[in-house]
Amino acid sequence: LLCDQMYHRFWRKVFGDNVGVEYEGNCESFEKGKKIIVSTPFTTAKCLDKAEAMIVDEVHHAFGDARYEEILVNLEPRFLIGFTALLPSYKKYLIDPRLIKLLGQPEYLVYDFKSLTKIDPSFKLPKAIADIFDSEFNNLEDSVYEAFFKGLIKGNKETIKFLELTFYTYGKEAFCESYRRLIGKVEESPYIDS
Repeated sequence: LLCDQMYHRFWRKVFGDNVGVEYEGNCESFEKGKKIIVSTPFTTAKCLDKAEAMIVDEVHHAFGDARYEEILVNLEPRFLIGFTALLPSYKKYLIDPRLIKLLGQPEYLVYDFKSLTKIDPSFKLPKAIADIFDSEFNNLEDSVYEAFFKGLIKGNKETIKFLELTFYTYGKEAFCESYRRLIGKVEESPYIDS
């Protein structure tokens, strides 16, 4: 569905016959040498050995997903751009180190409705937005999450996973409350004590 939407609503309108669309494992557009191909990651991996540039829509699905990571690393794009309406803070830690080695440290560009209006005055604010938000970690929270991610917090495996999930899902207050209840199942750590 996403492939068809992007192909018909944007890419084909802008670039005409230079654009193809392929999914379900079909490789026709790739074989015809189309310059731009709208495709699923898995069809792309089947039909293509290298990519000059890749744009991944709904990129939050790619973070921490080994299937996407293998595809992106193997295709060795010189440019990689990802779009998403929401990238939870913890996901930015899940980028494969091989992609960082290949492309460098990612740059995160965040646009809110006000900044979009400044970029394009014709942009109309939505009449309603969901009452869900994802606040950025501060430096202390960043260091705690990084310690979890790097495996520096030791103790019962299930307890560690529960605390990590509590931390990035419900925030530091819920995390601290859970941690106090679970003392003994987690080794003391300067990261958590702070």
